[in-house]
Amino acid sequence: MEGPYVRVTTEVPFEQRQQAPIAFLDRDGVVNIGRPGYVNTATEVVLLPGAATSIGALKQQGYLVCIVTNQSPLSRGLWGPTQLEVIHRSLQSKLLSEDSNALIDAFITCPHRFEDQCSCRKPSPNMLHLGHHLLRAGSRFSSDELHNAGKQYGVVDWWGDKPQPFHGLDAMVGDRRSDMGAGWGYGARLFRVSRDVGLVQVEQRVLDENDQGDSFQP
Repeated sequence: MEGPYVRVTTEVPFEQRQQAPIAFLDRDGVVNIGRPGYVNTATEVVLLPGAATSIGALKQQGYLVCIVTNQSPLSRGLWGPTQLEVIHRSLQSKLLSEDSNALIDAFITCPHRFEDQCSCRKPSPNMLHLGHHLLRAGSRFSSDELHNAGKQYGVVDWWGDKPQPFHGLDAMVGDRRSDMGAGWGYGARLFRVSRDVGLVQVEQRVLDENDQGDSFQP
């Protein structure tokens, strides 16, 4: 199966995106409530309290916001890319209905299972690297280049030092260890949340330029 699936939703002026930090957000358990059997329909998209206003606050402070999410139902054949688009459009609509600033700049989705051994599934940092190139550098990729994203960015040295970030304020917010691993491999500040609280739990920390995030040992 091809992947990751990408949808860029905004056009940010070149100079602005060059200077802007990126907040990479996991989806389920950070922005919306996760479900044991996956979020399969638009009606199952339920925002976590405060998520919209937190995203709005990030946007008002100049952050680009990028959702990076593992969604194995795609490779399991439960539903396809069209349904993924429906779910993400519903998520965006519900965010904007609560806060007009809560606009997601890009959605990047890994469709694979763990056993598929793809190059994009978190804890690989490649969806974050891809988000960087799409949002900050303005790069566009063919389907083959997206499929081989891991070959473009190289292999993470999990035994070495944390990489240097592209921007000192880049942040990864997630509720799982795999999210923290992806953020570490990219070099971002790391903020782990409780899945029943989500982004609002760390909003002020992410916005604090002196907060270097949570520690993490790969």
